[in-house]
Amino acid sequence: MSVSKLVKSGFIYTLGAVLIQGLSLITTPIYTRIISQEVYGQYSLYNSWVALISLFIGMQTVGSLPIAKVKYADEYNRYVAHALSLSTLVFLTIFSLAFLFKSYISIYIEVSEPIFLLIVTQSFIGYVAGFLGQYFIQLQRAKENLLLSAIVAVSSVILSLYLLQIMQDDFLARIYGGLFPAIGMAVVTYFYIYTRGRNFVRKEYIRFTLTISLPLVFHHLGGQLLGHLGRIMIGQYMTSRDVALYSFGSSLGAIIQLVLGNINIAWVPWHFEAKRTNNPDLSRYVFNFLSLSLFLTLGYLTIFPELAFLMGGEKYSDSIEFIALIIFSHFLGFLYTFPMNIQFYHGNTKFVPVATLVSGFLNGALNLYFIPNYGNKGAAMATTISYMTLVVFHYAISRKVYNYNEVSLQFFVVLSAVSGGYAYLMNFFITSLCIRWSIGFVVIIIYTLIFRKELEAILWKFKEKS
Repeated sequence: MSVSKLVKSGFIYTLGAVLIQGLSLITTPIYTRIISQEVYGQYSLYNSWVALISLFIGMQTVGSLPIAKVKYADEYNRYVAHALSLSTLVFLTIFSLAFLFKSYISIYIEVSEPIFLLIVTQSFIGYVAGFLGQYFIQLQRAKENLLLSAIVAVSSVILSLYLLQIMQDDFLARIYGGLFPAIGMAVVTYFYIYTRGRNFVRKEYIRFTLTISLPLVFHHLGGQLLGHLGRIMIGQYMTSRDVALYSFGSSLGAIIQLVLGNINIAWVPWHFEAKRTNNPDLSRYVFNFLSLSLFLTLGYLTIFPELAFLMGGEKYSDSIEFIALIIFSHFLGFLYTFPMNIQFYHGNTKFVPVATLVSGFLNGALNLYFIPNYGNKGAAMATTISYMTLVVFHYAISRKVYNYNEVSLQFFVVLSAVSGGYAYLMNFFITSLCIRWSIGFVVIIIYTLIFRKELEAILWKFKEKS
């Protein structure tokens, strides 16, 4: 993949993520005004359970697609149909068990039996709906992936708003608004995959699929624990209103994760190809990429208070005090992917699920102390510490096993210190727009001076094309 294609793909993935998240942000103040905080909190908890169960319900066979694209290049469509079929068999087994034990499990997670069965169903429907998008990503068809995501997002919003007007139960209206468009996309996925793969579960693929997918289940489990355990435990210790506040703040803070994550989708295949061909400029590209990511993070830290008030109004103003911590934690979550990706590059992922699970359980242990003592801010503190341990763990492993040196320890410390210090500074001046934006302007000047040559080169290319 050329640098220009890297930039183009990264732009499409990021544009799609920003547009879809932008749609979510636009509709957030609508939802927060037409439904109660209790319903908002209930729906956030519902989504957290959906996200957790979806890890097991499809057995993460979709995670084997990138490696299968190389290993089974000539029969890739057949393999994809096999992977989807295997996920479906796992779902049917889990749903049968869930139906048998629904009365016990629903009591434990504090939902009604019908809602529990909806959680299990939507977990798999959502997994299948996203399967086709991942299929297109491996074929480097970014536009198709963007189109699929946009269709589901827009139709979900339209249907949700419509159902909220005609149904008396706002909670069910929000559930059905997300479920029905996902069902439609799942039907399209099955049709598209099976008309090309014309294949079901194949014995010769099973060992390969399980070898790749099972570790990813535990890796993503740890990731979901980091992302959702806080609000689940807030629901146990505090009120639905507190869950709503934390969910709103987490969603707003996670915008930077969405942006950095989608840039990273384009970066990883380019990075692997650059390493394979011993690109002499790789170190410079890594430095520039990390610097750009830091710049985007600092920029978002500068403006988040205004965005939070615009989206949530006075009703959600209490969430502002911990959003900076959420943003900082997501930047740390982005940093650890650099040493972790080296493990993927060498085909050794055994440490990946171990690190993520340990960090996830650490997050739970920290929440036991921080939430009762510090409330929502305590959950954000626990998440930040947990992500920091991931950075340390993956750097230590990659350094010891692969002599990782693309990003030095000193640079990791500088990036963490700058972003963490800036988050503290923005939180300290949270009520003063003038001071925060003045500091942000200074950051722009510093970046302009440091990357003057790169900016001049970009402007020169732009003038040539014009």
